[in-house]
Amino acid sequence: MTESLPAYLKRRAARSLEYLLREAEAVSAEEARRGRRSDWPAQPWGIGQDGSIAGIVCHVAAWKQITLPLLDGTHPPAAHDDLPHFNSDDWPAVLAWLRSIGETWLSALEALPDTEFDSPRDWEGGQITVARLATELVQHDVQHAAQIEYLRQLYSVEEKA
Repeated sequence: MTESLPAYLKRRAARSLEYLLREAEAVSAEEARRGRRSDWPAQPWGIGQDGSIAGIVCHVAAWKQITLPLLDGTHPPAAHDDLPHFNSDDWPAVLAWLRSIGETWLSALEALPDTEFDSPRDWEGGQITVARLATELVQHDVQHAAQIEYLRQLYSVEEKA
């Protein structure tokens, strides 16, 4: 029997969060701050990014926080101003936020009935289905986990040189 799309997305969301957490938790506080720039270019969707791994992790956690209300369908996305303000120098707190919001987001997704995955949600002046939202967040986790993995490898090579 073929796996349903909701079952697939729930499974992939769990695996992508696991990958992201594994990569982030392997980073030291020093590595997390490395590459930070005060002149990092602002982007409408680049919340938290500053060139560092800590910035990447803050960014991913922020997107989970913003999109969490969309999963239950009764609330609009969280506003950027409503996000927790973490000092990205406090690496343990940043990691705790990612783990907490990641697990909360995943639990909310897993609690949805399959029929809810075709339901539209208001998003940025348009609509997005829960299935597309989940797909976007799964890909987002993998994208940024791979960035962290790459930076960890780069830093390791640089330290050996």
